[in-house]
Amino acid sequence: MMFNARVQGVMDEVDALRERVDDHWQIPRDEALVLAQIARAARCTSFCEIGVSYGYSTLHLAAVAAERAGRVEAIDIDPRKIEHASDHLRQAGLDGHVRLHAGDAAVVLPTLKPERPFDFVFIDADKPQCPVYLEAV
Repeated sequence: MMFNARVQGVMDEVDALRERVDDHWQIPRDEALVLAQIARAARCTSFCEIGVSYGYSTLHLAAVAAERAGRVEAIDIDPRKIEHASDHLRQAGLDGHVRLHAGDAAVVLPTLKPERPFDFVFIDADKPQCPVYLEAV
């Protein structure tokens, strides 16, 4: 098993939201697992995620961050989604490894002061804005 039962249970609940809500945008399960595997293999500790939605990929990155005493800085423009993601991270016991930020990533990114330089950045937000986000990181 890639994650402990508590974390996996919350991941499964969040993944199932795609069948119940119409504003649930997340990467597929296999892609989330690949993200986690890459981050784990590269021994990443400082993560930036742009585009949180309900926190599915955030849970995967936070689980890897927790293994290495790392941290995820995660940004979403929708404060309601940030609330849901916060609840999911708390349920999984990973909330201590994530700082959630509500707002436009282009505005939030320059204000971030990560403990270590980012060694993993996942941009899963408004596609035309990706170059702006990457430059801001």
